Amino acid sequence: MESSADEHAMESDTETESDLISELPEDILQKILSCVWIRTVVRMRRVSRKWMELCESLQFIRLDYRDFEHWKVEKFTRFVNNLLLVRRKVDLQTFQLHWNPHGPLNCNDVRMWIGYAVKHNVKVLDVKLCLYDKTVLPPAIFTCRSLQELNLQWGNAPYRDYDHTGLVLPDIINLPSLKKLTLRDVEVDELSLNRFIAWSPGLEDLNLIDSAMHLDLIASKALKRLTLDGFLDECDGFTIAAPHLISFECTGCSLEAISWRDQPSLESARIDTCGYTFDCESKFTGVLKYAKKLALFGSDIKVWLLKRQACGSICCFLSLFLLEHFCCNKKVKSKCWCSMIWVYILLYSCC
Repeated sequence: MESSADEHAMESDTETESDLISELPEDILQKILSCVWIRTVVRMRRVSRKWMELCESLQFIRLDYRDFEHWKVEKFTRFVNNLLLVRRKVDLQTFQLHWNPHGPLNCNDVRMWIGYAVKHNVKVLDVKLCLYDKTVLPPAIFTCRSLQELNLQWGNAPYRDYDHTGLVLPDIINLPSLKKLTLRDVEVDELSLNRFIAWSPGLEDLNLIDSAMHLDLIASKALKRLTLDGFLDECDGFTIAAPHLISFECTGCSLEAISWRDQPSLESARIDTCGYTFDCESKFTGVLKYAKKLALFGSDIKVWLLKRQACGSICCFLSLFLLEHFCCNKKVKSKCWCSMIWVYILLYSCC
């Protein structure tokens, strides 16, 4: 039978002697433990009865494959099961699982661990996997009323599913406490996005990585940060109606595809375009009037900034970065070139 110091630590008796760190308030001790590798936390149970009780009431469970190098999947699974078994019935602040793509976990175990986190009112759920065996994501995640931050990056839909490219969201979404959402390789169309916005009134930070599809309108009065990094379908164009948006990043669509409704409060925008030459006459120019910092990356981008007249005296700093794609001459071996980066820092006054 395979054993380890970690497993013995979860079963052994503890000393009764105290220490100076133990005298700190519990919330500070929990913060300290949240910065320590989980295997070290388990060993700390041996320090004193105080530390045993503290470790059995962990509010932050962070499982990172780098802490379990050379471990077999079976051993890691047993470790997590024992960890959750000895933990007391207290609420969970964070459950994080980042697993090595070279050793897929049993998805039944993953669902059980996530179910445990949801049952204990988890606030931050952060799970990165290389493989998931079902097309539809676990419904329990999307009805967790305590969840404030959700990050799911589980890979594409199972290879045997020919109808879906990404994983699929359940029909029922009710996350009233959600503030930040990050999804990767998940099919997010306008209907599912509207469900998030409707049932997560405090959603301020939205990050869709290789997930957006069939989006025509992104409308939210609460949204402050929006990232669209890649699309699951061809992006034909979409409109953003988010008056309180302060940060916008987009990769994988043309500038002409982006239009605005309602005046945003943008402080920064970063666009990596794949479209044709942009020559000012586009609905996208709306963002130029509001963003304080703008970064544009793409092929043959041309932007004209026109000085506008307005009432009052206002000084604005606008940094504009234009970077063309790196190009390689296939006909001439070892000869490649990259266009220069033009950086314009424009200072203008509106009178």
